[in-house]
Amino acid sequence: MKYTESEAVKAANAYISAHKAEVNDLYRGNYHLNPEIGWMNDPNGFIYFKGQYHLFYQNDPFHAENILAGWSHAVSDDLVTWKQLGAAIRPDHDYDADGCWSGSAVEKDGRLYILYTGHYMRNGVRLETQNLAWSDDGIVFHKYEGNPVIGPDLVPEGTSTEDFRDPYVWKHGDTYYLLAGTMETGYAKVLLFKSKDLFHWEYFNTFLRRAGAGFCWECPNLVPLGDTDLFVVSPVDYPHAEHAFHNYNSTVYALGEVLYGSGKMSAGAFREVDYGIDFYAPQLMKRSENEALMVGWLNMWGRSYPTSELGHGWVGTMSLPRVVTVENGALRQRPIEALENYFGEPVKVKDTLEGPKSYDGIRGGCLLLKVKADLANASAFSVNLFEGDGVRLTLSYDKAAGVATLDRTHGGVTVRYDPRELSRASLRTAPYKADVLELAIYLDRGSAEIFFGDGELVMSSLVFNGGADGISFSAEGSVALEAECRAFTGKGNG
Repeated sequence: MKYTESEAVKAANAYISAHKAEVNDLYRGNYHLNPEIGWMNDPNGFIYFKGQYHLFYQNDPFHAENILAGWSHAVSDDLVTWKQLGAAIRPDHDYDADGCWSGSAVEKDGRLYILYTGHYMRNGVRLETQNLAWSDDGIVFHKYEGNPVIGPDLVPEGTSTEDFRDPYVWKHGDTYYLLAGTMETGYAKVLLFKSKDLFHWEYFNTFLRRAGAGFCWECPNLVPLGDTDLFVVSPVDYPHAEHAFHNYNSTVYALGEVLYGSGKMSAGAFREVDYGIDFYAPQLMKRSENEALMVGWLNMWGRSYPTSELGHGWVGTMSLPRVVTVENGALRQRPIEALENYFGEPVKVKDTLEGPKSYDGIRGGCLLLKVKADLANASAFSVNLFEGDGVRLTLSYDKAAGVATLDRTHGGVTVRYDPRELSRASLRTAPYKADVLELAIYLDRGSAEIFFGDGELVMSSLVFNGGADGISFSAEGSVALEAECRAFTGKGNG
């Protein structure tokens, strides 16, 4: 059966078509997904369906801020080149009148189902419920007449129904399971629900619950990888550690085992997913027995958004899709393999670096830069990215301390931040031990994602520097440096 677009979806898509050419492209990525126009936040409904990858995202096309978000939609054959499909669902019912918030997707009997949070305000009180929609072609969606499928009647006593959101669904055996992030006084937690058909749900148990772990957990994910279950969640106001959790909104993971008999998870300590300045609310999908794919939002709540304030007409960048594995008891993240095919011939440098230096052919704002720095005779090493006329994003490494630092203090347009942010939206540090530092740095006009070694550490950041594209290196002592720079071509050659 074919469904027709709702009037709200038609209006959004008409607006997108009429106005998307008006946005300013200065900081828009060439190989990162941005909204066609307006606001973007969390990735939603990440799934492989009918031969393509589908990625939905929170979008308000009418405003470059989050006034009234729904889901917009893009598809890709290889997770590098994306085709925008416009709005998929928009607020148009009582239960989602003030926003169609984040959620996930699952395929059942050849049909694509999405579960999302409906958000509405009544007399100053917020209520959040979980709702169902489906599509036969993966493009036009029909909302279930019986929504919400999980309402306040299924929420256990003492649990917030104001902060109850971001359903993540998966199938185990003949049962569908759903996580929803929430809180109670003194605890952040995730609830587990179960269903045989996606339409009728029952509360199962408190899946995971911790004190002193932020006041609310958002965007929970659960993916089995080999003999380990990977849990990823985004806590608000997670307590700061020496290097970790310095953003007000963090993204963390834990390894453990889902106990399907009791509806709980036995999980280890939380560790940070990305030690950079901008990364939040990722969504994961299982790719193989031991691998998942992950996409996050390269922005952060509680900050100013320069592309909105500058009148560029859009906000929001998705991270590179990352291949996620668990190796030696820790998370590994590597860029999606197909991306390698989109960069041109390398410019290579091999040098003994002492002090600051730049090199012919090693520059650009849209490229892949691979660096190998042997620190046997050096105490510190740094690389300046997006450099020019007093602006730069600096990655530095202190060998003795075993600490990497990502600094955008001089990154151009200042990003204002919540006073509770220890990072000040400009500076992050991460523990990392290496005598030979190997980096894969992906620059894409307004963003940088830096992968250390074989994916043991990732640091990500946005940059608003007016388009500067210089790159320079510096050493304290003598560094045996090898660098390879490949510009993005926009065409896969694989």
